[in-house]
Amino acid sequence: MKYKKTELGKQTFKAHNNVLSARQRSAFILFDGEKDDTFIFKALAGTGLNSDDVAHLIAAGLIEAAEATSPAQAKTKPAESLTDFVAPSAQDGATTVSDQDRYQRAYPVAIKLTSGLGLRGFRLNMSVESASNYSDLLALAPKIRIAVGDEKFAELARVLRTT
Repeated sequence: MKYKKTELGKQTFKAHNNVLSARQRSAFILFDGEKDDTFIFKALAGTGLNSDDVAHLIAAGLIEAAEATSPAQAKTKPAESLTDFVAPSAQDGATTVSDQDRYQRAYPVAIKLTSGLGLRGFRLNMSVESASNYSDLLALAPKIRIAVGDEKFAELARVLRTT
């Protein structure tokens, strides 16, 4: 996923206030709308940058998803909100599957993805392990996507949407 700086982010960065940690400042500099988050995680691996840092930048309104520049890119743009992961409703003609069944299918996939992150994803892996239901996993989905990248996350997104 590619992110770009917001105007608020640029002003905050120039003000040198204590909103950003050193590794968040380093990541902020690299988010230019051109580099994807996987590249930035690799570039800053030695600093300990993790998905929580990026989530903080997004939540604080300092960075945002870069706009797709072509119709082809817009079609492949990943889900941006939790509702994009939720399975279609029965009103759409789909058969319904309980949230417990979705959880039982998604949990092993989420564990596999986050445990593969090593120490960088330790806290995220612990959060996934403590998730006790589908809603908990759904809430962690954006962090997992940021941490593992869109390509690997596609499997989990598919399982979360399974009807």
